[in-house]
Amino acid sequence: MMSEENRNSASEAIGKSANTANAIRGAIKTGKAISGIAKGAAAGGPYGAVAGALWSNRQTVAKVILAAAFIMLLPILFLLMLPSILFGNLSNAPEVPVMNNDAAIMQNMKEAELAVWVILQQSHDQVVENIHEEISSLGENERGIITDAFTDGIPFDSALILSQYCASKEKYEEINVADLTNTISRGKSNLFSYKKTSSTSTDEATNKTITTWHYTVTYAGDEYFAANIFRLSDEKRRIANNYAQNLMLHLYGLSYQGGVGREISNEVRQYDPLIIQYAEQHRISSFIDVIRAIIQAESGGRGLDVMQSSECPRNTRYPNKPNDIQEPEYSIDVGIQYFADCLAAAGCKSASESGKLSLALQGYNYGSGYIGWALDKYGGYSEENAIEFSNKKKAELGWTTYGNPRYVSDVLSYYIYPAYGGSDGWGSPFVGKNWRVAVTSEFGTRVDPLTGKAGTFHDGIDIGYPIGTPINAVKGGIVTSVTHANTGYGYHLTIDHGNGEITLYGHCSKILVKKGQEVSKGEVIALVGKTGRSTGPHLHLTVEIDGTPENPRNYIN
Repeated sequence: MMSEENRNSASEAIGKSANTANAIRGAIKTGKAISGIAKGAAAGGPYGAVAGALWSNRQTVAKVILAAAFIMLLPILFLLMLPSILFGNLSNAPEVPVMNNDAAIMQNMKEAELAVWVILQQSHDQVVENIHEEISSLGENERGIITDAFTDGIPFDSALILSQYCASKEKYEEINVADLTNTISRGKSNLFSYKKTSSTSTDEATNKTITTWHYTVTYAGDEYFAANIFRLSDEKRRIANNYAQNLMLHLYGLSYQGGVGREISNEVRQYDPLIIQYAEQHRISSFIDVIRAIIQAESGGRGLDVMQSSECPRNTRYPNKPNDIQEPEYSIDVGIQYFADCLAAAGCKSASESGKLSLALQGYNYGSGYIGWALDKYGGYSEENAIEFSNKKKAELGWTTYGNPRYVSDVLSYYIYPAYGGSDGWGSPFVGKNWRVAVTSEFGTRVDPLTGKAGTFHDGIDIGYPIGTPINAVKGGIVTSVTHANTGYGYHLTIDHGNGEITLYGHCSKILVKKGQEVSKGEVIALVGKTGRSTGPHLHLTVEIDGTPENPRNYIN
């Protein structure tokens, strides 16, 4: 329940922002996607007017979002926080706005993250090069040893850094990736440095004294950006922190604040009789829960084309244009028929076949052409190849958007996976939370979030929660290792559950158990962190069966 102080604060802020909110409502229609907004913000269109209103009231609006995040204005008001970084330069409005297009937002964020990472890597590499040059000039009885915790990756809080950058700007028109790059580049020489100490020893063979120089590479940390690169005042730091929290809330939903997560709405459940009827008719009755999740992701059960199936080839009654089906029952009939086609093309016979189910779901969103393409080229689905296919189709068709590359995650956030081994004691890594809405990276091949390298294999799933969130053992067993590292999985532990079943919990901020300790399912074993090779706070969870990594979604509840 909201405190009285926050309630008054929210009321005050909402009242002050009434004109802005009205401008937004007049310019934007919310729903599955933002409807067309007038082009040419520079010419005074509503898109530019909203942007200007939001930016001029940015301190107030940040307060609204944090105090009253439950209101439907959140996805729209978020526009002000990182305008150009995530949504494209507002002074040159895109033909297809991306404010409610999570895939486009994530792609823009990755571009900004990559720009920051490149600069960090350059600074790091220059320091290491300087150390090597110094070592090469050491005397005959001297040697150098380098300790570099950043060879496998540089941990940085991208959400906070991007938010600090935006908070530093007075004009939203100035915010863009190129300016971000130039701003950080001016201070990159001090991002990394090294400490130098020495020790002496005696060479037993020659009886000579050997001096060993120890070089330790150090990183200035995220705080350096606020103090030395963006030079933020206390007030602007507060705004930046608000922006960063709002960004995480926008990307990961209420789960970021510890909420229960997404549920199937009553608007969707009202169609249960039709879902069951047509699922049985088209011989996919074991996928009823998946179909509910599709409808929830597509329309929330609102409108007439509830499965957004107008454009699929099974629709022979209405034009094959978005939202042209005018009967919810026909939409469900057509949508389930087409989803059955996608399942068959993907070879998916059970909802527990997560890889094949993901392929079928992405095919439902893109069209069946994706399924054959993904099987021929990659042997199945990955978010990486979903992005590649979208880019391919955009280039072929000359469109600015094509489908939703994160469609699988969107649907599965509403779907409760069959709990393989549930009777054998598998549980949740976050008891009481719907962790499915907080998954930030799936199992399988992906684009490396730090290097941008394509085709890297991710041996688990990443679940984004704030630092300090308790992590629960998904099954009882014996803690076989506890590691405190600055690279790789950072602070991590493994649990042996017997029968060839092992789980790994990575990037923790604190580990609460010891090697050899017996733990029970649901016991708090660690706290979420961002240690090691990580771009932000999350749990990396690996499930190994007989030495082979398996998709955790198939096991944990």
